[in-house]
Amino acid sequence: MSNMSKLTRACLFGGVLAISGAFAHQAMASDPLAGDAIGLPPNISIALLYNQFSSDDAFTTSGGTKLNSHSTLTDDVTIARFVHTFDVGGYTVGVQAVEPYVAFLGTAKVEGAPLTKNSGFAQPLLGVFTFPINNDAAGESLAIGGWIIPPVSSYNASKEVTPSPNVTTWEADIGFHQILLGDPKGQNLSLEGWDNFYSYGINKNAAGGAATYHEEPTDEVRAYASYVINPAVGGYVAAGLFQSFGGKQTLDLHAAPVVIDTGNRTNETQLRFFYGQFVTPTLQLMGIGEYDVEAHGGFLNRSLQIRIAKFF
Repeated sequence: MSNMSKLTRACLFGGVLAISGAFAHQAMASDPLAGDAIGLPPNISIALLYNQFSSDDAFTTSGGTKLNSHSTLTDDVTIARFVHTFDVGGYTVGVQAVEPYVAFLGTAKVEGAPLTKNSGFAQPLLGVFTFPINNDAAGESLAIGGWIIPPVSSYNASKEVTPSPNVTTWEADIGFHQILLGDPKGQNLSLEGWDNFYSYGINKNAAGGAATYHEEPTDEVRAYASYVINPAVGGYVAAGLFQSFGGKQTLDLHAAPVVIDTGNRTNETQLRFFYGQFVTPTLQLMGIGEYDVEAHGGFLNRSLQIRIAKFF
């Protein structure tokens, strides 16, 4: 099962950078957080609300050159999500749906050049997941899931910054959780790892309708270490590392047989920090901080997020 953190960033189409005639930046569909690979019981529902504020103050080219002179992108993302689990042959299986809304704040620009933008709904996400290993007594679990993200959103081909790239996206997830030290029902130290693979369709209406947008497949790896400090309320702290690879983005011009490398990639190295606990037996709060230490072909991201989860 996957929680959503940075569901979307800017999808940029335009000719404002000397490094590329047009470019695009797209974040991944889902973003598993620390604790997401812990097995769930069947026959429960979870309603989640997320809010994430991000301030990106530098753009980095695919070659690693940082353009931090008057390069900014600020956004506030609100996400609604619903999860339901059930039993299938003794295994927990679940379905989930997600809808994000992206508000771009202030002036977006790269090297001082302003970018046109529009806020609105990003593409919805529809997912399924299961836990082939779900051993609560031993503190070990294995999660497998998949998503489809249809091209339905507030995408605006005439804008350089828009909530979604408007391409059909397929995602496959696998994650594990293992307690290393301590009691599964008490204080303990655990390790969690994820691999997420993405494949994309195309957008024939990119760059104001002048080009077709393509993105190569992307892979993401996450590793988290968590420590339960207050078992009575499920209080825990966690730290982790995120790394993405690939995602070369190009524009195939309609007027001429020319393919433009936008210079954008989904290649990012990020540190993450978490704190979460239950404030009532069925209401959990989580805070997340994310800090990019390196990026190639995209904005350097710094963000704070709050997640509220209600269990039924």
